[in-house]
Amino acid sequence: MNISSLIKKKMFKETLTYSIGSFGSKILSFLLVPFYTYFLTKKELGEYDLLLTTISLFAPLVSLQISDATYRWLIDKEYISETEKAKIMTNSIITLCIGYLLFCLGFSVYIFFNSFQYQGYFIVLIFLNCLLPLLQSILRGQGNTRQFAINGILTTFLIVVFNVIFIYLLKLNVEGVFIANIVAYTVACILVLYKVRIIRYFKFKYWDLKLIKSMASYSLPLIPNLMSWWAISSASKFIILHYMGAEGNGLYAVASRFPALLLVINSVLLLPLQDRILKEKDDITFNRLLDKFIMFEITLAFFLGMVSPVMTKILVSKEYFEAWQYMPFLYLGVGFNAIAGFLGLKYQKEKNTLKITITSLLGAIISIVSSIVLIQILGLQGISISFLIGFYFMFIFRYWDILKSEKIQVRIRKLCLITSVVVIVIIINYFIKYYIS
Repeated sequence: MNISSLIKKKMFKETLTYSIGSFGSKILSFLLVPFYTYFLTKKELGEYDLLLTTISLFAPLVSLQISDATYRWLIDKEYISETEKAKIMTNSIITLCIGYLLFCLGFSVYIFFNSFQYQGYFIVLIFLNCLLPLLQSILRGQGNTRQFAINGILTTFLIVVFNVIFIYLLKLNVEGVFIANIVAYTVACILVLYKVRIIRYFKFKYWDLKLIKSMASYSLPLIPNLMSWWAISSASKFIILHYMGAEGNGLYAVASRFPALLLVINSVLLLPLQDRILKEKDDITFNRLLDKFIMFEITLAFFLGMVSPVMTKILVSKEYFEAWQYMPFLYLGVGFNAIAGFLGLKYQKEKNTLKITITSLLGAIISIVSSIVLIQILGLQGISISFLIGFYFMFIFRYWDILKSEKIQVRIRKLCLITSVVVIVIIINYFIKYYIS
């Protein structure tokens, strides 16, 4: 068997492993959407989604996004000694703990003057949303993709089970959702801690300020990148809250959950590609797959956008049916986010994460400005269109930046044509909503 066949076989195996983990966990998570629509009011669903949105904003700041650096350092060499592993893990955990303690101090001062509902759940979920990704990055960095996938499935399975217990059986409503997440994440963290044997690796004698600075120089520029994702996908929820109230947030929360299907597929594809591209010395895989990846994403986003009315009618309460009309633009936005993410692998390979930050911030600014303007004209539809606009421009910025230094075989005219066709079909789809509602 030649080298090319071995590489393809390995990539297929990794893709299959990630597929099982991602599809299993995300599909279970997706099934919670109709469950919530039957047991939570629009206001309660809006409150839950808003707290979740706030957590997604603060988690990268608290953790310094050290999980990405941990993964990158663990795979940086073909062979890594146990001592080197211990140094990377020890300094990653210390960095996370320092970040969390500083956040707790600041949060304590804040709630002394401005307490808010669910603040106890918030502080616990922040920590768990920082710790679990770090532990999962260690699993991936050690090449243990099977355990990574199993942990993803188990976490979501536990979330589903505890949601049923706390919401359906114990009638705890939105608080039941928070408790379910806390219990599930805690169990998942304990299992990973046992699997990677953190106690064996963690030693204070491996404290290395130089290593922390080196890892932080890689991870810190990724924080604005993630906050840009937050700005495009989640800051709009605060804009909705201002203009349309918590009920508008609840409706949009349902609409934004459905594109999670495309996020599942994207994570399945991008995780093994990330493993492969970051380990290669050249750009053969990157250049060969980029054009195909773009066409695949656009086509899939189009298809999912077209079937969204049917899926919504089948899966959610009729009270939320109108959420379908916002989904086609969201699907297309997720597609362009994935394409931008694929281009970002080029920057990660070069450890040039600053360019990821710059292009992400530009996309976020465009999206937020568009959201403020369009929500006053088109309502919630303006938010979904702004979501698409933000990620589309992020893709364009990265594409032209890489094009300046690399020969990328992407037929840009064909891409623009397909994008135009998709948008036209989405608009037509929007006008026929009255015939099926």
